[in-house]
Amino acid sequence: MQAAIVTGASRGLGLALCAELLQRGFVVVGLARQHSEQFRQLAQQYPQQLHYLRADMADSPALHGLLAEALQLLPMQAVRQLLLINNAGVVMPIASAGFYPTAELTQAIAINLTAPMLLTDALLRLSDELDCQLRILCISSGAAVKAYPGWGVYGSSKAGLDHFCRHVAEEQQACANPALIAAVYPGVVDTDMQAHIRDSDPAQFPNKERFDELKRTGSLSTPQQAARQLADHLLSADFGRDPVLDIRHLPDPAQN
Repeated sequence: MQAAIVTGASRGLGLALCAELLQRGFVVVGLARQHSEQFRQLAQQYPQQLHYLRADMADSPALHGLLAEALQLLPMQAVRQLLLINNAGVVMPIASAGFYPTAELTQAIAINLTAPMLLTDALLRLSDELDCQLRILCISSGAAVKAYPGWGVYGSSKAGLDHFCRHVAEEQQACANPALIAAVYPGVVDTDMQAHIRDSDPAQFPNKERFDELKRTGSLSTPQQAARQLADHLLSADFGRDPVLDIRHLPDPAQN
């Protein structure tokens, strides 16, 4: 049996990843602050496979216990492959240095960087007790390597996430049953995050027009397209070979 824990599962890319894995026969625990109507509909479609756990990724002290609670919802005696997908993320605050709202900055770092680190740490602490293969996918962004004015908080959190995955990948090589991990850039996906970007102040985010144009020209990937590509790579023999990669640089199996 295969199982997955997905953060930010109630909408956007997280919801699409849940749906993609359910279609492939996975048992899934979706972590999110609240149900969405789309998540409820998915749960009705897969009543035996999809579980929901209320979770706030900004509540750092609760995350170790949250991971343990998620595992209790899974039939771990039968699970032979377990995925942790650190998908939850926020793009706000969109602001230049000198204009950061302290509370938003702190929350963004907690959600984008601290939460994946703590959930990964919690899972690896239990790895000797889990008789299964572990694969950890962290949803990152090209903003980790390219500087966009106004995205100092978002880009810095994603750069930290990338480097965290490099460290864990290196550390796991010494383990008898190493967990595989990678930070993956999914490309520009048409989610609520993109809507926040298009609503941003051009004075704080000079690249806003580029993202407006991507929407106007239909150049954004759908969450379903991105989820399929990410799942294909996550379940492939190549996953973990590169600890940081851009999914757009991989061949699309559907075109082969």
